[in-house]
Amino acid sequence: MEGKERKKTLVEIAYEKIRNKICDFELYPGQDVSDFTLCKELGMSRTPVRQALVQLEHDGLVKNAGVGKSYQVSEITEEEIADIFEAREAVEVSSLRLAMDRGITREELESLERINLNMEQQNEAGNIKLQFRFDQGFHNCLVLIGGNKRMRHFYETLVVQLNRMRVLSYLESSYQKKAYNDHRAVLEQIRRDNKEEAAKALSHHLRTSKRDYCNLIQNKVSLDAYGILRLLMRENTGA
Repeated sequence: MEGKERKKTLVEIAYEKIRNKICDFELYPGQDVSDFTLCKELGMSRTPVRQALVQLEHDGLVKNAGVGKSYQVSEITEEEIADIFEAREAVEVSSLRLAMDRGITREELESLERINLNMEQQNEAGNIKLQFRFDQGFHNCLVLIGGNKRMRHFYETLVVQLNRMRVLSYLESSYQKKAYNDHRAVLEQIRRDNKEEAAKALSHHLRTSKRDYCNLIQNKVSLDAYGILRLLMRENTGA
């Protein structure tokens, strides 16, 4: 009926629940995932669960582990980080340039500033999930105000993997503060209507973030670290 929210299908429900398990590190990178076990945990039949796993494979969160093994949660590798951040930079910087060519409105700038302030406040309050949500929201807003629908659609395919990757930054608390300070630098150049410097500030933020995530993968990520992340995300389930 018009005006009513569309009811989610069983496949969509299964997809969201399994995706959340992966992004919250309840299912950790490299772990075998049995569709039979997931069916029992989710209280669902195998058909929607299998279809959800096919979609998650398409999104790069799981991979086929071979006959009889069902699926395996995808590892987070330096190559994957580089691919995602380079794609992000291409889309986000282009979107920012398009937005500034058109002219970013006062309302759009205020929205970006409000999102970044909320990110800082949630980080200081220790609300991990909300802080991550506002962090991604800042970048989503940049792409949205660019006004290119194809770029926005492509960017949405990156966000699923970004949500899991972003959680890794909790292993190094300084990264969250760096993020909203980097956002401030972008906002300052937008206020000055300096397109080239705004684009440079955004590129700098994304390139140094790529470096930081690669360093985490090299030095701090282990099964013990995934266990810590799982615990932290459970503690923030109310966020």
